[in-house]
Amino acid sequence: MNKKALVREYAQKHRYFFLFQIARDTGLSKEILWNYLSQLKAEKVIFDAGYGCYSIVAKSFKLPTIEREQDIAQFIKREFPLVTDFVVWDTKALQSFYHHTQTHHITFVEVEKDLLSSVYDKLYLKFKNVLKENRSKAFFKVFDVARNPVVVRGLVSRSPRDGHVPVLEKILIDMFMDLEKYNYIGRSDYSEIWRELIQEYRMDIRIIYSYSKRRKCLEGLLSQLVEIKESYGVEFCQLLKEVGKPL
Repeated sequence: MNKKALVREYAQKHRYFFLFQIARDTGLSKEILWNYLSQLKAEKVIFDAGYGCYSIVAKSFKLPTIEREQDIAQFIKREFPLVTDFVVWDTKALQSFYHHTQTHHITFVEVEKDLLSSVYDKLYLKFKNVLKENRSKAFFKVFDVARNPVVVRGLVSRSPRDGHVPVLEKILIDMFMDLEKYNYIGRSDYSEIWRELIQEYRMDIRIIYSYSKRRKCLEGLLSQLVEIKESYGVEFCQLLKEVGKPL
């Protein structure tokens, strides 16, 4: 078997793999591997998954369009034309993956902290059930998801997004951080979302790793994802553990 065929065979046996893993397992140098992996990417045999990670999964998940999301984003652009650093997303975006039917939803509006009050005041006059998040126990104790609220909160610096729409990986990590605060999703449903997404779609390892580190939840996230017992879930978790280790 020639070297390129060896690399191709290795890739086809792993949904995700890291450069140092294939170098270790095949004995090929990183320089040779870079060349063959680049060729396989050009041939669409493998796809970039960030941080020197690759995947044979071609499909990436496209977030659905949520009308209230769009309305709020357009409103902020109109009322605050100089403000460009904000994102809007809705918990409805992933409802097709919930094990239990989601009957209520939250639209999160994330803006820079010094703009929180100004944006909240404007949204409060325009939309129904607008709340400004605070971290007190009292806020979450009386929070009522059944009102389908709009929640204005601080934007995490360098949040990965496409325009004003956060990428899937950011949403998943933010949802994890919300598990103990808001009641729009339970832990079993959260694990189910990951299980189905990992099985069907390509995830960006770089974003998951770097953003969860920024939010200081990587270890907690890994502890949650170990519930995915299927081989692809185990492989995915192992890769997340390996990616941060020094080579």
